Amino acid sequence: MFFRSRKTAKEGSAESVDVSLLVMLDRTQATIQFEPDGTILSANENFLTALGYTLDEIVGKHHSMFVSQEISQSEEYRTFWRDLAGGKDMSDQFPRVAKDGRTIWIQATYAPIFDDAGNVTRVAKIASDITKRRESLATIAEGLEALSEGNLSHRVELSDFRDVAYLGQAFNSSVEKLGQTMGTVSEVAGAVQRTAGEIGQSSGDLAQRTESQAATLEETAAAIEELTATVRSSAEGARQVEDIVRTEQQKASESGEIVTQAINAMSEIEQSSDKIANIISVIDDIAFQTNLLALNAGVEAARAGEAGRGFAVVASEVRALAQRSSDAAGEIKKLISDSNRQVSNGVDLVGQAGQALHQIIESVSAISSHVGSIATGAEEQATTLNEVNSGMTELDRVTQQNAAMVQESTSAAQTLNNDAQRLGQEVSVFSGQASRPATPYVNEVPERIAVNDPQPPAPTAHGSLDSAVGWDDF
Repeated sequence: MFFRSRKTAKEGSAESVDVSLLVMLDRTQATIQFEPDGTILSANENFLTALGYTLDEIVGKHHSMFVSQEISQSEEYRTFWRDLAGGKDMSDQFPRVAKDGRTIWIQATYAPIFDDAGNVTRVAKIASDITKRRESLATIAEGLEALSEGNLSHRVELSDFRDVAYLGQAFNSSVEKLGQTMGTVSEVAGAVQRTAGEIGQSSGDLAQRTESQAATLEETAAAIEELTATVRSSAEGARQVEDIVRTEQQKASESGEIVTQAINAMSEIEQSSDKIANIISVIDDIAFQTNLLALNAGVEAARAGEAGRGFAVVASEVRALAQRSSDAAGEIKKLISDSNRQVSNGVDLVGQAGQALHQIIESVSAISSHVGSIATGAEEQATTLNEVNSGMTELDRVTQQNAAMVQESTSAAQTLNNDAQRLGQEVSVFSGQASRPATPYVNEVPERIAVNDPQPPAPTAHGSLDSAVGWDDF
């Protein structure tokens, strides 16, 4: 603690604060001393210069002359001095009002000074003017405020303080890169929006075509199912026809046997007719012989005269009967000849009918074979169509799934389009976007600073701060 005098066992007596230290502080810092209640006792030249006062103008007055009325009347200000009077140190940045009314900022430490009894006798303040630093930081704050409002064209002037200049140049570089990035994001968002719109439109067209294809496949599947049922019915009909043809073939075969029997019967009738004709020929010969005998008997009766008259009558009757028998035999022979001719024709016709029936049997057999092949082919077609129907059903199911997926893709594309549009709207809040790298704003500083790899300033006796340059450079 500054300006506190204490005795130590090692030293054995009270020691004054090192004079050289006091001289250094007086040269580089603004110092002022107060009563514990805040009444001003003394101040060095640095303090007076900073506030624009002379020593006579401030001695005996209260510290509240350096603060605004709002602060001096606040409870925090009264607590501030009570804590100092109670022996508590205070270090912070404080706004102070100069003689000309302007506000300056100081980095100050208020430290109580104790007597040997441990009572606070004075309060000393050591301060540095940080107004320019605060203004430099305020410039960066303004840039951040502009950035928060979306202004990417705002650049800050670089401070003469190297550490603050680091921040300023880093801010300018970051805003420059952010502008380029936001420009790129805006372009990409627009491209994504256009692409999403095209994808959405294409997905919509694909969805319509897929739905149409699904409807067509459904109709095709229904048609194939009906065709399958028709072919199956045709196969069953062909099998029934095959059974009927087989039955008719059997009946035709039986009819062929009957025709063969009829041919045989006709042949037997023809043979019987020949035998009857032979018998009739014998009867005709007998009638002829009888006629000759009756003629001879008539001749002999005529020779006999009256005695042979009765015999002549009988002979005449016998001759008449023989003639009638001969006539009847001739007529029967003619009828039998006609019958033989008709029987021969019948035999020929029955033979032809047998041949035709045999050809019919062969044709029916061929028809039965073809109908069997047709029935087999129809059954195979029915099986194939059933498989095709199953395939069409599966294809219809897959097409329905594809239609659902296309609907999801359309919805996702619409969502992407909306998100891209929203992103574009969000990005449009930022002004001063750049699509291509531009030369970043750089203000001339005493020494060029590499933003990407800043090198800290060489440490001094007061650390890395610039307070060693002068008390007003802190």
